[in-house]
Amino acid sequence: MSTLPPDQHNRYLEILEAAKCLFGCDLDAALQWMARPVTAFGGKAPAAMITTRLETDTVIEFIRRLEHGFVA
Repeated sequence: MSTLPPDQHNRYLEILEAAKCLFGCDLDAALQWMARPVTAFGGKAPAAMITTRLETDTVIEFIRRLEHGFVA
C-alpha cells in the first residue's frame, strides 16, 4: 500500500502511465526511467516530480515531447 498522500499517489500513477506509453507498455523500462535523474528536471527523477500538479504536468509534457521527437 502506498504511503503517499492520495493526490501524490494519483500523480505518480499518471506519470507511470505516460512513461509506459513512451516505452511501448514496458513497465520495467518505464519504472527504470522514472527512477533516474533527468537533466531537464534539474536532476530530479520523474518519480519525484509528484509534489505539485505543475511538476507532474511538466513531466507529462516532457514525455509527450519525447514521443513526438522533440527533446529540447
